Amino acid sequence: MRNPTNILSVDLEEWYHPEYVKCVASSEKCARVETNISKTLDLLKRQNVTATFFIVGELAEIHPQIVDEIAAEGHEIAFHGYDHEPLWKKTPESLRAEIEKFRRITNDQCMGFRAPSFSLNNKTKWALRILKEAGYKYDSSIFPAKVPLYGVRNAPTRLYKPSLEDVSKEDESSELWEFPLLVHTFLGLRIPVAGGFYLRLLPQNIIKSALVKSNRNGYPGVIFFHSWEMDPDTPRLKIGLYKSFVTYHNLETVERRLRSLLSQFEFASFRDYLEKNRLL
Repeated sequence: MRNPTNILSVDLEEWYHPEYVKCVASSEKCARVETNISKTLDLLKRQNVTATFFIVGELAEIHPQIVDEIAAEGHEIAFHGYDHEPLWKKTPESLRAEIEKFRRITNDQCMGFRAPSFSLNNKTKWALRILKEAGYKYDSSIFPAKVPLYGVRNAPTRLYKPSLEDVSKEDESSELWEFPLLVHTFLGLRIPVAGGFYLRLLPQNIIKSALVKSNRNGYPGVIFFHSWEMDPDTPRLKIGLYKSFVTYHNLETVERRLRSLLSQFEFASFRDYLEKNRLL
């Protein structure tokens, strides 16, 4: 049974990157990432937690000092696509080019990937082969529950090696680890609890219960938050009632909720977990 240290990840994006926002964001996209990352790094330092930062490539290129600052604090640098377009808008060739570009920007610091909008599924499974060819060691793009925008309903809910032919199946010969996002199972129904909208919406006891159960079974619970969620004053666009609710609901509670989780559970980066458990 593996060490049950949980894993904390940060999707480093701008406020205009989310799928429900990008279609209406104006060409005058004010930058807030420097303020948000400062708040994020301060929170992690106060809680004495090391995390993995999945960084949108164009932000790493525009703000190289942010990448340096994250690395200097001991956090892991990982890849979140160059422009935050989902995999279903990409091709194998374009993803290869993005990976190479990110490698140059970050001086080859990266071993992990998270697909924008958790867009890895059996229609975009080709991405796993590209990651393997590029020497990546792990992916964390699978939400093992189906929601309106993403999800792989039948995927394992624990750490596994995914088949290149079916991302919901295990293949022990695979060279790539998959870290699915945390879900809570209730009456046979899988409820996403890992972060983002669900971190802001759900009672904390549900998320904590899911972490306890995952740890009891000997596996890490993987949670995340977006850097822009640390900013209660993030620009609010008119994107309709449902999309506004999903994107902006309870932004002012994010830091408090994170502090509660980080105070009660042990967290580390993907890199530290893999090294500690000799899985590299």
